[in-house]
Amino acid sequence: MSAEAMDVRRLVLLRAAPERVWTALRDELPAVATHLRGIDAVRRLEHAAGDGGVVHTVHEWTAAASLTAAIERYVDRGALTWVERATWHEPAREARWTVASRLLGGDLTGTGTTRLEPAMGGRGTRLHFAVGASLARGALGPIGQGAFRGRLEDAAAELLARTLQALGAAVEAHLAGARPD
Repeated sequence: MSAEAMDVRRLVLLRAAPERVWTALRDELPAVATHLRGIDAVRRLEHAAGDGGVVHTVHEWTAAASLTAAIERYVDRGALTWVERATWHEPAREARWTVASRLLGGDLTGTGTTRLEPAMGGRGTRLHFAVGASLARGALGPIGQGAFRGRLEDAAAELLARTLQALGAAVEAHLAGARPD
């Protein structure tokens, strides 16, 4: 992240026990994502258990873009995907993750944490997100410097935060057995 990039934070309150929310996010993300608007698919690439309750996951996300025919011929659909790598720490109920967008050749990245805490006497969950984004130096040539670069990083972090906030609602829908959108 550049020095000017903001750290976006969100808190989502869910009506499901932390254990279920944790499992849904860590182990059932492709099914949870079917409840997210704007996401075509999430595909699990890796899920590996490590020592001490640590799990490493890798997912490929694909945006559901409805583009006009005039624009579609100029857009590489592969650029509408990103790879998310997460390390889930069971004892702390915290995940640290990175997101690398294929847009701009991978020069736009996001980082963050997802932390779960019990709420409502253990029947609910406080889901904390902290998000930042970074644009590699030189990614956009001279226009990708200074204030423009900072604003682009802020916009990307805000978009990630909104997606994560929507992910909370998607977890609730998934756990309730709702039919995907």
